[in-house]
Parts: sequence; C-alpha cells; structure tokens
Amino acid sequence: MSDVIAAVRRATEELDGSRRFVTRAVDLREPGKPGYVLGASTPERERLVKQCELFKAEAQWMLDQIGIRRGSWTIDIGCGPLGITDLLAERTGPAGEVIGLERDPDMLEFGHELTAERGLDTVRLIQGDARHTGMPGGSFDFAHARLLLVNVPEPEGVVGEMVSITRPGGWVACEEVDWVSWVCDPIHPAWVRLLDINAEIWRKRGMDVHVGRRLPRLLTQAGLQDIHCKTHTPVYGYRDQYQYLLLAFSKINREEMIAGGYTTEAEYDEMTSSLERHLSDPATFVTGSLFCQAWGRKAA
Repeated sequence: MSDVIAAVRRATEELDGSRRFVTRAVDLREPGKPGYVLGASTPERERLVKQCELFKAEAQWMLDQIGIRRGSWTIDIGCGPLGITDLLAERTGPAGEVIGLERDPDMLEFGHELTAERGLDTVRLIQGDARHTGMPGGSFDFAHARLLLVNVPEPEGVVGEMVSITRPGGWVACEEVDWVSWVCDPIHPAWVRLLDINAEIWRKRGMDVHVGRRLPRLLTQAGLQDIHCKTHTPVYGYRDQYQYLLLAFSKINREEMIAGGYTTEAEYDEMTSSLERHLSDPATFVTGSLFCQAWGRKAA
C-alpha cells in the first residue's frame, strides 16, 4: 500500500506542482471536441456550489450504502469547484486522501479558495482529464463522478478510467441526470420548444441528456459487480433557483440557438420572457430531471 500511496502522490505532484496551485496557462481541451457546455463563468461556478448543497442528502445516502471508511483513498472526477470532496474528507478523516480532479483551471482556482475557506486540508485539487487522469492503476478505494457523463461524448471512456484507477474490491459510483421527467406544470409551449432545442445542442456535441438511465449498463459493461441503483425526482416551486434552470441553459446557449437556425433573436426573446413569467407564477411547478445514482464493486 505504501508503494501505491507514493505513486499517487508523485502523480498529483506532477499534475499539480503543489497542493494549492494550478497553472492557468494549461489548456486541456482537445481541438475539435466540445468543452464543458455551460462554461466556467462566475454565475456557473456559484450554481455548481449550490448544486452541491442541493444533492448533498442524496450523496450522503449513497456513501452510507457504500460504506466509505476512515483512511480510505478516494477521488472525485470532474469535481468542478467542490463536488463531493467535502463529504469524502469528512468520512475518510485525516489519515485518508481525497483528490478532486478537474480540467478547467478557473474551476480549480475557485475550488482552491473554497477548500481553504472550509479547512479541507486532506483535499488535494489537481488538474487533469477524466479519460486520462494520470493516476496509477488500482490506487483508490472509491472513485466518483457526478453530472460529468452528461457533459462528455463517449462516457464509456470515463467510466473505464474510473474502474482502472480503482483497486480490486473498491467501488465506483456515478450520479447523473435523465431529462425524461423534466417538465413544468402547467405545461407551456415555450418550455417544450426550449427543452427540445437545448437537448439537440447537447446531442450535436455528442452528449446524451438521458445518460442517467444508462448508468447500470455502463458500470456492468465496464466489468463491475454488485451493481446498485437509485433514482430521485425533485420538484421545484417559483422560489427555487432550479425552477429556472432551463432558462439558464437557454441563456448560455443563446448564440448557438440563433446562429444554428433553431430560432430567431425575436422569437428567442419572446419565448424566454413568456416562460419566465409562467415559471414565476406560484401555481407553476417544475418536476426536475431524474437524478440517477449507480455504483458497483471492482472484482477482488
């Protein structure tokens, strides 16, 4: 085990250079391949932190089922500014190790600030690609990714890398969405149109907004055993930020919607303004995407 620990630490030092440093000049995007659809703006980073709180109970429940132990070595892949690194640090304790792997340097810088503010001394944030983490094989007791596969083409590659860096007997867990249940009530024509356009934009980038339903199969095909699954379906009201998530996605994708001929500028403005009024009505509710969790054990 000491050899594995040394190998992981060497890998993190090579990728990061120091515990709290990321080189902004490093750009890990692949030419011709899409990056994170929603960008790394300040509002998006703040949304991701709120998202951590939104899904905290579900993550805690899943970690309870898996049984993360004190002293475990864990990694959260595509963690953004926080992910579940704080939950893992709480469970693994000072003798454990928590690595947060993120490709975007802006997300990492924000993450460094958060971990410092929260005193997460066992959390090591490093820059790396989910398909090629640079971690030694069979290193971790637990590998996790949340809302990563929905934002990458060919998610099988990410799952395969997660399995590769997990030790025999260790666990791999994914948490993803399936847009199948995402709807407002009462229904509104602008909702239907904007949802279809955003889904098509994801599809054209090679991404699957229904990847949540595929998790058990992805883990099984990657060779994992003892597959477990759970789905959750949230409902939001007009005071909830996530009531307006479709509008936020549409704002981010506005230029592509218009340039791609999905809508005109005037039509876009009319759809978004009318939908915002509808969602602001106390009698309107949004059933969110299915939140799907799946985890499995690597053969011992």
